[in-house]
Amino acid sequence: MKKRLLSMSILRGLLFVSALPLLSQLDTPNAAGVSAGHDIFSFHDMDAANKFWNALGGEPAELGPLKMTKFPGVLFLMRKGDPKGGTEGSTIEFIGFKVRNLRETLSKLAAADIKPLPGATATQAFLMAPDEVKVRISEDRTLGAPIAADVIKMVVPDVAAAQAWYAKWFGAKLVKHGNETAGEIPGANILFATAPEPMAGTKGRAFDRIGLEVKNVEQVCKDLEASGIKLDGAYRKATAMNLAVCVLTDPWGTYIEISEGLAAVK
Repeated sequence: MKKRLLSMSILRGLLFVSALPLLSQLDTPNAAGVSAGHDIFSFHDMDAANKFWNALGGEPAELGPLKMTKFPGVLFLMRKGDPKGGTEGSTIEFIGFKVRNLRETLSKLAAADIKPLPGATATQAFLMAPDEVKVRISEDRTLGAPIAADVIKMVVPDVAAAQAWYAKWFGAKLVKHGNETAGEIPGANILFATAPEPMAGTKGRAFDRIGLEVKNVEQVCKDLEASGIKLDGAYRKATAMNLAVCVLTDPWGTYIEISEGLAAVK
């Protein structure tokens, strides 16, 4: 009888575990099949970059031979390069994360000799990553993890047009968060703001491009071309990683890599 009870207990445990979803690193896609993918950076000093992102809570991840840093909701690909500028002055002003406890996060960063920029409040602070990549961290006590991807701030001359473009191609849904309105894409909410002056594109800068993971990337790339949008990099597939991408620039200068396959990263 004891053996039977033990067997039933084990069986119930196995059924419970099998009922749990396998957690992918990226968020569940929206109705258009889109979620955040991988953002790509170029840094002069890779050791300094890795130190910063690791202190913030990034962890190593890989897809075949591809090495990256993961945060809940987004993946970072970093390479050594000679970036021509940081985020400020470009169409991407900053990238943002939510943290469960801002004080604890800042304490961990201080231990790595990383200090917030002047003007921090009890619930929000800005940091400057290597090569002038600006980062916002905002406290959200309901967060299930210590840190998660939140927003990117995109600065454009015509906010309404940009909102409509990202809604059309990537299903970005306008959602109000407090006093901010963002184009919601799982893991990559875009906070649109009006540019006070002409902004540089992101290509060749420290924050080189945003990444969006889609379903059927080959068809998405064909649809973009059919609509008259010129691709900077044609559809291609790396079979060793089962990863396919194409690359384009949005009408305001933000470089975008569209991918399919990164959802396999755990």
